[in-house]
Amino acid sequence: MQSIIKKLFVSTVFAALAIFAVSAHAKDRVYNTDVVVVGVGGAGVSEAVSAAESGAKVIALEKQSIAGCSSNFAEGLFAVQTEEQRKLFVDLTAEEVFKKSMEINRGYRVNPALVMTYIKESTNTIKWLKDEGVKFEVFRMSAEEPQTWHLVKDYKGAHHGAALITRMVERAEELGVKIMYNTPGKKLIVKNGVVKGVEAVDKRGNKVIINAKAVIVATGGFGDSKEKIDNWTPYNSKEVEQLIPLGKTGDGLEMMAEDAGAELVGLGLMLHPAIHDKYLPPMGDTLGMTWEPNLWVNKYGERVIDETIVHNFSIAGHVIEAQRDAYVWSVFDENTVKLLETEGARTGLGVLIPVGTKFTKIRTEIKDAVAAGSKRVAYANSLEELSKKIGTDVKKLKASVKQYNEIATKHKDEMFGRKAETVIPINNPTYYAVRVQPTFFTTLGGAAVTTDFEVRNDKDEIIKGLYAAGCDAGGQYGRTYTLWASGSAYSFAATSGRISGVNATNYAKNAK
Repeated sequence: MQSIIKKLFVSTVFAALAIFAVSAHAKDRVYNTDVVVVGVGGAGVSEAVSAAESGAKVIALEKQSIAGCSSNFAEGLFAVQTEEQRKLFVDLTAEEVFKKSMEINRGYRVNPALVMTYIKESTNTIKWLKDEGVKFEVFRMSAEEPQTWHLVKDYKGAHHGAALITRMVERAEELGVKIMYNTPGKKLIVKNGVVKGVEAVDKRGNKVIINAKAVIVATGGFGDSKEKIDNWTPYNSKEVEQLIPLGKTGDGLEMMAEDAGAELVGLGLMLHPAIHDKYLPPMGDTLGMTWEPNLWVNKYGERVIDETIVHNFSIAGHVIEAQRDAYVWSVFDENTVKLLETEGARTGLGVLIPVGTKFTKIRTEIKDAVAAGSKRVAYANSLEELSKKIGTDVKKLKASVKQYNEIATKHKDEMFGRKAETVIPINNPTYYAVRVQPTFFTTLGGAAVTTDFEVRNDKDEIIKGLYAAGCDAGGQYGRTYTLWASGSAYSFAATSGRISGVNATNYAKNAK
């Protein structure tokens, strides 16, 4: 994983330099094709393969020097009624998932037909990907949801999401798709209201003009643009951070909105708990602790929620973001540390930190970070001392700890209804606190689309020749990611890519 992060970081830097370092001898390059795909992540590579298999001549543009971007870090895809589930006697239906998804999605503030489309089509997407050479195993993400997560098996040394990308890029090349790396799309070519291609810039600063009969945009959202987070979403970019910077600046969404008049809908963030601290290892035990159901208190020292909400990481992220200054302190003691050392993580972070992972370095990580100057973790021999170090009201913190401990002794949570058996009492020094903040994996929402992934404007008119997929398509989520269907973002990317590839090709065959 570290090698992929390094490659993506380097490619992002070079791509940025290429955009600005325009050569004095730049020369336009012109191509003609049936379908041009903008972005070669999980959605884009699916589009390219699907379109090529449908008979189209395809050119794909990629901003980075390698394919996949955030899809390389994804682990699996949501799906129902697959062969893998049938063998495990998982009989969940698309209708059941749809009902649950709609309940989570802010009271139906989504495109219901689009949601049902990607849920029903998830079955065919897994089958299609298997036919392309991608293999899966079904996994259960958490105790709060069924077995719908189809983890991608390794391929040629690549793991999970990166394995899917590796095989699908290989397949695209087998089909004759021309992938142009370090070549970000910059502008749509629109004639008389119809999209006719894309203007891009290569790494030497040359303008690249691709005339096409259909364009599919899948650039992966806008997570690296603080300006767009502030202007397009309800969040404050100073309070939420991206897990891994990947150079996603909303290029595709800007092109579609500004050049073609697309309507943007459902813009938000896939939040989760985390800690960002230069003094802590990025994937260490302390990060894992932010997903554990320890006592959570706000900046004042007051308990805020039934902490087992962390089993649904997206909703938990919203709970944290809603607090004053957008953070909580996760408070625990030696009782918790000893349990996690021997029995392992209770929640985990998917397959990155699986349930049962032994947390043997919590003490060392926290104490080393404090010694280095960290203000986001603390430890103390008394609650009074801990309260002083983290800046809470000592009376409120002690009252929260007392109330939390009484859940176990009274077998009742009088505040939030948490189950007593999930509580580890806090009464054994050393006491610890970890500042947990809302972080996001990716952005949500994008251009309004039909169930064929045609892009619409704000008059609900289809913009001819333009399609969107993955994190550049909107309408499948409200403000909250549907964790109950784990892997739905990756599943939506592959499904929207598969379907839009076919539809764009059919459109191109009949375009004048």
